[in-house]
Amino acid sequence: MPAKTARFVAIETLCQLQKSRKPVNGIFTGLISRYNLSDDDRQLATNIINGILRLRQSLDFILQNLCTQPLTKLKPFVHEALTVGLYQIFFLDRIPESAAVNESVKALQAAHLPKQLQGFVNGVLRNSIRKRDELQALLEGSAQPILNHPQWLTKRWEKRFGLEETISICRQNNAQPPLTLQANRCITERDELLKTLVNAGISARKGKYSEDALILDNYHGRVSRLPGYPEGAFQIQDQGAQLLAGLLGPMTPQGAYLDGCAGMGGKTSVIHQLCQPVQARVTAVEPEKERQGKFRENMARLHAEQRIHLFPGSLQDFSADCRTRFHGILVDAPCSGTGVTGRHPDIRWNRRPEDLPGYQQTQLDLLQTAAPLLRPQGILVYATCSLEEEENQEVIKYFLAANENFSLEDCTEHLPPAARALIKKGCFAPLPGPEIDGFFGARLVRKY
Repeated sequence: MPAKTARFVAIETLCQLQKSRKPVNGIFTGLISRYNLSDDDRQLATNIINGILRLRQSLDFILQNLCTQPLTKLKPFVHEALTVGLYQIFFLDRIPESAAVNESVKALQAAHLPKQLQGFVNGVLRNSIRKRDELQALLEGSAQPILNHPQWLTKRWEKRFGLEETISICRQNNAQPPLTLQANRCITERDELLKTLVNAGISARKGKYSEDALILDNYHGRVSRLPGYPEGAFQIQDQGAQLLAGLLGPMTPQGAYLDGCAGMGGKTSVIHQLCQPVQARVTAVEPEKERQGKFRENMARLHAEQRIHLFPGSLQDFSADCRTRFHGILVDAPCSGTGVTGRHPDIRWNRRPEDLPGYQQTQLDLLQTAAPLLRPQGILVYATCSLEEEENQEVIKYFLAANENFSLEDCTEHLPPAARALIKKGCFAPLPGPEIDGFFGARLVRKY
């Protein structure tokens, strides 16, 4: 019986994703541990899965031109096996066409599907090779642009940003994003890290927006194998995420700062880097056990000499017994994530418009919980990785209406000059671009 290969795991991951709407990383992690994939197979499966999620509608367009029956009539495993094969044939140059066909058929064998279906998949994929130029021309000449995003999302973006900007956002999301590093100021400076990477033969360049960012356009290996990783010289973090923590500044000497939704600690680390020169202290809050573990691992690598206190519970639980009044609080709230669907392409297919009111209520609850923990003249930074007004501008509007002791302050002077073009109505609001994901950040000041 054929082994469970990278293609099988990719197909099974996509099938489970369609059924569950759970984050693809969790599904994939479970499967690779179950089937014990090698590092190379794991990387291939990851590339195939993410590539398909970025180009789902284009691949279905090609497939529908090869099949006489509607795609909804196909068994899910057969549909995804065809999609995996087509992605390799049309979009991956390094894989021989014969391997793309044969491995898809072997995946059906490993799934114990009948020979009739194996023959069907074999025939469709071989036909796609014969018709490749014709199908490519049909795809490129489609009367309506194929945006590879759900229509509910593109329609709302078109209404808000216009058609041209919507097409630009979608095309950016459909491209593989570069690897972005944030140099850890507690260990090294960006120029020093850049020199270390270049000396090791790794192509790297300075980021456009963040003064700590380095871009690795062509690195596809394990991050842990980069020079400086074991020593904590950097972390992986988009430039937008790096800049959000800076909206808390300038840091007060011996001040107290809180990351109210710490996650795995990416922004907590940046806050600590900003606090260290003025001997301010940082506290973090994170309720999820898995993220708590990742947080501790990351802090042990990035800040081994400094103890950053983590409260293992919700912000509500933390606030119930907290006597500290903070100089600055970051609320990087749970959100739909529509600004980072290029980096996490499953998001676009997992979200529904009816999800947004629930996110908004959670976001408002977190802000209302954080507000009393701030001292007068303190800074409350609200952040999301969403492009949706319900989670951004509306949240700020509703919060200010309910809290007259807070005001919105322009973010401009708290960003590096190159990032100031990303300000909209006083808030940090980049759209997805070649070097940055989509984010929202607002700086709120407690007046009294």
